[in-house]
Amino acid sequence: MTLHGFDLIHEQDIPELKTRARLFRHAQTGAPLLSLENDDENKVFGIAFRTPPSDSTGVPHIMEHSVLNGSRKYPAKEPFMQLVKGSLKTFVNAITFPDKTVYPVASQNLQDFYNLVDVYLDAVFHPRLNPFTLQQEGWHYELDSLNSPLTFRGVVFNEMKGAYSNADSLLFRTSQQAILPDTPYGVDSGGDPTHIPDLTYARFKAFHDTYYHPSNARIWFYGDDDPDERLRLLDAYLGEFLPLAVHSDIPLQPRFNQPRRVTRGYDAGKEGAAGKRGMVTLNWLLTEPTDPPTTLAFDLLAHILLGTPASPLRKALIDSALGEELAGAGLMGSLQQMAFSTGLKGIAVEDAARVEALILQTLERLAREGFDAEVVEASLNTVEFRLRENNTGAFPRGLSLMFRALTTWLYDADPLALLAFESPLSAVKARVAAGEPVFEDLLRRYFLDNTHRATVILQPDSELRSREDAAEQERLTQTRAAMGEEELKAVVENTRLLKQRQETPDSPEALATIPMLKRSDLDRRHKPIPLAAPDGDGRVLYHDLFTNGIAYLDVGLNLRALPVQHLPYLPLFGRALLEMGTDKEDFVKLALRIGRTTGGFQRAAFTSPTREPGGIAAWAFLRGKATTAHAQDLLDILHDILLTVRLDNQPRFRQMVLQEKARLEAGLIPSGHMVATARLKAQFNEADWAAEQMGGISLGLSLEQVAW
Repeated sequence: MTLHGFDLIHEQDIPELKTRARLFRHAQTGAPLLSLENDDENKVFGIAFRTPPSDSTGVPHIMEHSVLNGSRKYPAKEPFMQLVKGSLKTFVNAITFPDKTVYPVASQNLQDFYNLVDVYLDAVFHPRLNPFTLQQEGWHYELDSLNSPLTFRGVVFNEMKGAYSNADSLLFRTSQQAILPDTPYGVDSGGDPTHIPDLTYARFKAFHDTYYHPSNARIWFYGDDDPDERLRLLDAYLGEFLPLAVHSDIPLQPRFNQPRRVTRGYDAGKEGAAGKRGMVTLNWLLTEPTDPPTTLAFDLLAHILLGTPASPLRKALIDSALGEELAGAGLMGSLQQMAFSTGLKGIAVEDAARVEALILQTLERLAREGFDAEVVEASLNTVEFRLRENNTGAFPRGLSLMFRALTTWLYDADPLALLAFESPLSAVKARVAAGEPVFEDLLRRYFLDNTHRATVILQPDSELRSREDAAEQERLTQTRAAMGEEELKAVVENTRLLKQRQETPDSPEALATIPMLKRSDLDRRHKPIPLAAPDGDGRVLYHDLFTNGIAYLDVGLNLRALPVQHLPYLPLFGRALLEMGTDKEDFVKLALRIGRTTGGFQRAAFTSPTREPGGIAAWAFLRGKATTAHAQDLLDILHDILLTVRLDNQPRFRQMVLQEKARLEAGLIPSGHMVATARLKAQFNEADWAAEQMGGISLGLSLEQVAW
C-alpha cells in the first residue's frame, strides 16, 4: 500500500500499549516513518538523525543548537523561542546523544502540534547556516579592540566548559570512552572545550549536508492525530530531496583481551584534593540490544544489583564505608553495544583498588551462591509494574517510547522489538520460574568472564583549572602573535558585527512568519478532573479516573505544624521513613516487601502562597501505588512506615546523609541556575523560602553539619 508518497512496510498491534503501529518507508528518499496510533491526546512527533562524531569538536552538539536559529520558511533569529510564546506545547527541545541527534515536540492541541512539526521540519532540513551561526552557537575569537585580550566565546564552548568542570559529567564521559575507545563513542559528541575551536565552518556545513538528509532520518509519530495527515505533512518536505547514500554506520568496538585502567584528574576547585574526593567506576561492555529477552534480562539484573537499598551490590558498596554514594550510570542500554557501569564517589583515591576488588568479589559470590529469591521477585515485580503502568509523569509517554524504539531502530534493527514487552517479559519470567540461573549466568558470562572491562579513576586536582586556563591563554597568545594587524582588525570588526546581529531585534515581517495559536484553535471548555470528598470534611479526596487497574495513594502531612528550624531535615526524614526499617522489618526486608507488592513509594514536598495575605500551604507527601489487588498491602506498608518506623540505626542514617550530600553537590554545577533562582525567590515569600530550606543551599549547609 502506498499513501502520500510512503510505502507501508509493516503493521502490528501492540496490545500492552493499546496501540496500532505502522512502519512506512518514503518511496523517494527511503526515509523510515514509524506511526503509532492510539487515543493518547498528548501527541508526539520526533525526527532523529544518526550523527556519529569523528572527533571531539562537538559538531553534533553545535549543529543541534544551530538549526534552531532560523530557517527558510521561518527567518527569525530564534523561531524556537518565539514559537513557545504562543504555544501550548507539552514538550519542545532538541537533544544530542553520543550517536544521534533528536528533535522532539509534543502538544495536546492539534493545531499547535502541526505548528510545532512544521517549524521543526523546516529547521532541520532548511536551516540558515552561515559563519555567524557557527560563531554564535559554537565558538569564535572575541576581540573588542586592538588593545583588548583575545578570548574564545560561544554558546556550546561555554556550556561544555561547565560540563567538564562537573566531576560526575566527566566521570560518565570518561567511562564511556574507556570501554568504547575505537568507535565514535570514544570521542565527545558534546564537544571537548580544548577541541571545539578546531571546528571550521567548512566542516560544520558539510556535517549538515551529510547527515541531515531524509535518507539518514528516523521519523516518529504518536497519539490520536490523523495518521494520514502525518504522511501528507512529511511528504511535503521529503519530496524535495533525492535519495542519498549516507555512510553513518557505527562500527562495533573490538573486544579487549584484558581489562584496562584509566586515571585522570578533575577540577577540585578551591577545596583542593583534601579528604575523600576521588571517584571510581568499573565498566563492562556487554552485547548489542537486539534480542528483547536478553535486553530485558539485563534491565532486571541492573535493578537486582543496584535498584533498591536492598540490592546486594549497592548494599555491599554503601556498607563498605569506602565512599559516600554510588557512582556510574548502571545499565547503559541506548548505545549500539550495551554497557554497565558502577562504583563509588567520595572515596580516598588510594582505596580505588579496594572498591574494585569489592565489586568483583561481590559479583563472584552472587554468581556462585545465587540471588535471594525475594530480591529477584521484588525486581521482577518492580520492572513489570513500570512497563505496564508506562507512567512517565510530565514527560510525554510517546517521547519515552520513541527513545525506546531508537535503541534498536537507530542501528537498523526492528523498532518495535522493545515496545512490545509482553513476550520477552513472559519468556524471562518463565525461565526464572523454572529455576534457571538466568541472572547468575549473565553475571558469569558478561561480567566475571568478560575481559572487556575498564576501571576509571577520577582524582581531585586543585591545580587542573589553572593549568587548563594557562594552556588556553597560551594558545590564544600564540594565535594573536601569528596574526598581522589587518587580521586583528578583521577579528575586531567580526566581533562588532556578531554583537550587532545578536542585539538587533527581528523584523516584524520575520516575526509574522512564526505560527501562533488563535482563540478559535483552543478548546472552549476545560477538562475537569473528577473530585469527591467521601467523608464530607475534605480530609480524604478521591479522583474517579481510569488508571488501568492501578491505585494511587497520596498522604499529605501539614508542615505548618513543624517548627521552621527543622525544615532542612525534612528530605532526610522522608528517606528515613522508607529506608530505615520498622519494628517488624529492617530496611532490607522493608525494601523487598515494597518491591514485591507495590509499584513503589515516593516522598515529595509542596509549598505555595495562598490567597490570604502572607498565607502559605506547605505539605509533605508520601506517594504510593499498587495494583488494586495489592491495595491492602499498600495501606499496610503505609501504616508501618508512618507508625512503627525505626529511627535508631545511626550508621544507616549517616549513609543516607552522605548520599544526600553527594547528590546535592553533584547538582550544583549543572543546575547552578536553578540553585541561584531558588535562593533569590526565597527572599520574596514564605513559600519559596520554605522550599529553599528543603532543597537548596540551606539544605546543603544543614547536611554538612549532620554529616560531620
